[in-house]
Amino acid sequence: MKVSVVLPCYNAGPALGRCLDSLRRQDLGGHALEVVVVDDGSTDGTARLAERSTCDLVYLHKPRTAASGRSAARNTGIRHATGDLVVMIDPDHVFPPDFLARHVRHHERRADLVVAGPRHRLGEGEAGLEEFLRDRSFARMPAEVRDVRVWVLARLGAELDALASCWLYAFSCNLSVRREHLLAVGGFDEGFTGWGLEDSELGYRLRRHGLAFVFEPDAVLYTWERGGMTARRYADWRRNLARFTAKHPGADVAALRLLDDNLNPDVTVRDGVGRYVDLEHAVRAAAPR
Repeated sequence: MKVSVVLPCYNAGPALGRCLDSLRRQDLGGHALEVVVVDDGSTDGTARLAERSTCDLVYLHKPRTAASGRSAARNTGIRHATGDLVVMIDPDHVFPPDFLARHVRHHERRADLVVAGPRHRLGEGEAGLEEFLRDRSFARMPAEVRDVRVWVLARLGAELDALASCWLYAFSCNLSVRREHLLAVGGFDEGFTGWGLEDSELGYRLRRHGLAFVFEPDAVLYTWERGGMTARRYADWRRNLARFTAKHPGADVAALRLLDDNLNPDVTVRDGVGRYVDLEHAVRAAAPR
């Protein structure tokens, strides 16, 4: 199996170098690996960083326009990828040498999967990141286990594929799907701009396409990024939610409105995980009987 990692970048700076170094260290047990870097109009020397990489790397530059964004950049990478399996990550990530292999193992067993893994935050910021990278053992967990899927699945006591709302959790920061399936459903909807929901909407179509969903907790990557929800991100999410519900006008997608307070930076929610649990029950109730 050939694995294509699709990596969209916009002024990622030194983060891209760290991510490429983690990719260089991957142990895929003989499987071929290519890295498709999609430079979404960067002005920070991303091309030079990519050229210095020792990975089998395809560098694609897209001029920055009003239509630029993660959906269009990932679609460009998917179209140019030559691997059987596409793994999607972001440049502000580092990960253990077995990260990709843990994705591949699932796809070797079944050809009809969407595999997601968690993203955790390094607890000590930039200084801790440098120490973490010098060690490179990845033997310890970070202080902040922030991936909501860990808590939701624990609360519901279920595997991801058993959730009626499994499509919501197809977060493209750590996701793998066979390329044939991505092409069959048309890739990302490039009408989703800014932050949020473009990956869940893709997950919704992949589920309708008949794919099963797996959450692999050991296919973990780490970020040191500290950006939380902002008013701008929340406005993007609301706009994309309107597109999602218009495109798929069912009660299952409409249930996403239950997460509004979770995403609103002006609202404090006492039990944010509980809102996701409520959403799951609402989507189950909306399913045909």
